[in-house]
Amino acid sequence: MDSIQGYKNRALASLEGKWVNGAVATLISLLIAGVIAPTVSPAMGEVGSSVFSGVWQLITLPLLWGETVYFLLLIRQEDIRYERLFDGYKDFVRIFLAKFLIGICVFVGIILFIVPGVIIALMLSMTDYILKDNPEISCTDAMKQSAAMMKGHKAQLFWLELSFIGWAILCLLTLGIGFLFLAPYFDSAVAHFYEDLKAESALENE
Repeated sequence: MDSIQGYKNRALASLEGKWVNGAVATLISLLIAGVIAPTVSPAMGEVGSSVFSGVWQLITLPLLWGETVYFLLLIRQEDIRYERLFDGYKDFVRIFLAKFLIGICVFVGIILFIVPGVIIALMLSMTDYILKDNPEISCTDAMKQSAAMMKGHKAQLFWLELSFIGWAILCLLTLGIGFLFLAPYFDSAVAHFYEDLKAESALENE
């Protein structure tokens, strides 16, 4: 496994010449998942607004998966056309169930106490990538595989993610525009983390 700075450097190297692609992909996902519902739902009344917002969040779960996987494709120097963001809808049931179950598990962990919620989120953080690399695996098996891969690595991923907090604060000063570039940086770093985990797991299974 690499150091925190190592993953950041590798992310920057992968994004060289592709910052626009990353920013546009992030913007597309943000507009669809985070802007449409708040814009449309107020016209539906209080109850209608709540129902529409909830349903929309569920519908866009495969898009959120697509955004994560997009940056795995980017660091692998594969096809990063923007339509790849919607690949999750080609495998809707499996991707939807995985994202939904992860959300439920993290939510329950947070209700019990914040720390268990964070630990569960870290345990299941590789599920999206595993689903991408293993088209035949079930959502629950992908979650189990993620938990197994993350044994002994949760703290490292936690500190890697936390290391971006300074940039996140600076992005707030740009009225959020900076997040269009921070998100690709963050997602690319975590994608590299997965690649190392995958390689390590392959060696352990030989």
